[in-house]
Amino acid sequence: MEQHTFYLVTGVAAVVITVSFIIQAFMFVSMYAEIKKLTKIASSIQAKLEPALTKLEPLMTQVQSVTTNVAGAVDSISSQAKDTFNKVSVEARAIAAAVSVTSREIAGLARHQAEEVSTTLDMTTSALQRQVKDLDRLLSRTQERIDYTTAEVQATVLTPVKELVALIAGIKRTIDVLFSHDRKAIDKAYPDEEMFI
Repeated sequence: MEQHTFYLVTGVAAVVITVSFIIQAFMFVSMYAEIKKLTKIASSIQAKLEPALTKLEPLMTQVQSVTTNVAGAVDSISSQAKDTFNKVSVEARAIAAAVSVTSREIAGLARHQAEEVSTTLDMTTSALQRQVKDLDRLLSRTQERIDYTTAEVQATVLTPVKELVALIAGIKRTIDVLFSHDRKAIDKAYPDEEMFI
């Protein structure tokens, strides 16, 4: 009964471990899919901003050249016009700086996301390797227990059965000799007895 309970517990444990591995695999696959979606979103945002940045660079160059031209014209115009043009120049630089900072932030976010994805994949790989090692140990331990159980069954069941078969063969031979119709005279030896002496 104890062996049956052991096999039952071992079987249930194997099923629970298998189900947990399957659940973990599904979780890893879903995490991978979500990370892949986030990477695509970051790439699309970066792809959308790069053309705008390339379009703004010539604009910044033009604004700087216009600012230089305006600076020469401002000397001849009243101080009020000069202040207005200076404000436009400052605002254009602020916009250019803001666009530059924003593009750097987006590039930093993209790098950060890539690092997080790499870290997550490293952690996932490490956890998966640990799970595989644990499973290997479990399978090795189960194989050792099966081998031990087989040896115990052979020692405790098969040996007594062989002895019982030999005993039954001896009893059968005894009955055959005692009750056989073809009894030999006492002075004649049986073939087995001749070899005995």
